Amino acid sequence: MFRKILVATDGSPKSRKAVETALRLKLQVPDIDVAIIHVSEVPSKTSLEPYCESPSGIIILPESTRISIIREKDEILEEARMIAEEMGVKVKFLSKAGDPASVIVDEAEKGGYDLIIIGGEGFGKSRILGSVSSKVLNKFKGSVLVVR
Repeated sequence: MFRKILVATDGSPKSRKAVETALRLKLQVPDIDVAIIHVSEVPSKTSLEPYCESPSGIIILPESTRISIIREKDEILEEARMIAEEMGVKVKFLSKAGDPASVIVDEAEKGGYDLIIIGGEGFGKSRILGSVSSKVLNKFKGSVLVVR
């Protein structure tokens, strides 16, 4: 049986189902540790062309972009927190930034998670399997449950 579960959420309907699935597992097996992670995707350099790069190579995001990223992260994690509260389940919440698939896999490996639960598709156009869930399936050496 699994001891530690990492659930990835991007706020999409499928990731909401992934959160609910993990919480139901926790209700059935209270000893399982569950963490819910949201990874804010950092805008690519090409999408930031009108903005400046410092001499040290650090891209300086405009204030409106930073606020938008923070607001989105807060809303997504708040929704997951409310679902957990409604179900009476205590979980850990993680907020990271970077390439979602890479960060999810890195966090799972560093944190000793033996199962990742992820929605089958996010907000992309793929109708078979989302790009993030596909990358997680290919990169993570542990078990991955894809929720549809």
